[in-house]
Amino acid sequence: MARAIIVGAGPNGLTAAARLAAEGWEVEVYERAPYIGGAAASSTDIFNNSIVDLGAAGHPFGIVSPAFNALKLEDHGLEWLSAGYEMAHPFEGETAVLLSRSLTATAEELGADAQAWEKLHAPIVENIDEHIANLLAPILRWPRYPARLAQFGIPSVASASILGKTFFSTERARALLAGSAVHAIASPTQPFTGAFGLLFGALGMRGGWPVAKGGTQSIIDSLSSVIHAYGGKIFTDCNVSDLRELPRAEATILNLTPRQVLQLRGTSLPHHTRWILSRWKYGTAAFKVDFLLSEPVPWSDPRVGRAGTVHVGGTVAEISRAEKSAASGRMPD
Repeated sequence: MARAIIVGAGPNGLTAAARLAAEGWEVEVYERAPYIGGAAASSTDIFNNSIVDLGAAGHPFGIVSPAFNALKLEDHGLEWLSAGYEMAHPFEGETAVLLSRSLTATAEELGADAQAWEKLHAPIVENIDEHIANLLAPILRWPRYPARLAQFGIPSVASASILGKTFFSTERARALLAGSAVHAIASPTQPFTGAFGLLFGALGMRGGWPVAKGGTQSIIDSLSSVIHAYGGKIFTDCNVSDLRELPRAEATILNLTPRQVLQLRGTSLPHHTRWILSRWKYGTAAFKVDFLLSEPVPWSDPRVGRAGTVHVGGTVAEISRAEKSAASGRMPD
């Protein structure tokens, strides 16, 4: 039986472990923390037994993930929940714009840009499964649906800012696109952010931006259940950086950052690879703040309170200005 060693029990490492275990591999997962899940874990220690996701929350990619679907995580306790609206983008002094699990309903929010919104998103929404098969597959391969990739790729090369200016006449439609685009953790003025805006929006209008019942930890627990069901093992409180060398295996998967990889001993990494990893430049980070509310937020547009995700970013110019400040090391206004 082939053996696989996975270092890091975040969602990626656990998914790899579950897929390999299901294929008959002997799997061992090593995690430095006392718990599994990484940024996808949940805790009840922060707000007096209220469930708080330590990192992730909404999962538009989770519900359509080919890897998750292949593992049948719903058979291992995972349940998806959706809100009345997938996402809301409020503005100062006017009603919010809402992303619904319907292309038509979302377009109706956009007035003069309704037709343009439908025209831009319809090819993706109507063929979302084929686009996902292309985009969530290994990069260095011929796409399964090349015509769909070309269809998606031509407009998505642009920045979300330019894409919005090209297709839309109103700030509302442009901001709705840009709000989704900055899930790339980059300014909407950057190339390829149009791809994030289009894909996140299309996922919301087709499968939604659901949360996991019981917190994102439920996804982690279901992955753990799959691994154990096939005889895999998970070790916590185990810092492999302290080991003289990694355990021997036919496959070693490092669910780590470049700096963490360089701290490992006995990896036999080529000098050129180590040099590339040492020069890795980290981008602007995201910082998560949790609030325990005494009452619902008094949004001027009450529909915002029915949305699972709210983008408090304002106009495209305001979003871009905030991202530029953060990238320069300044706290955005």
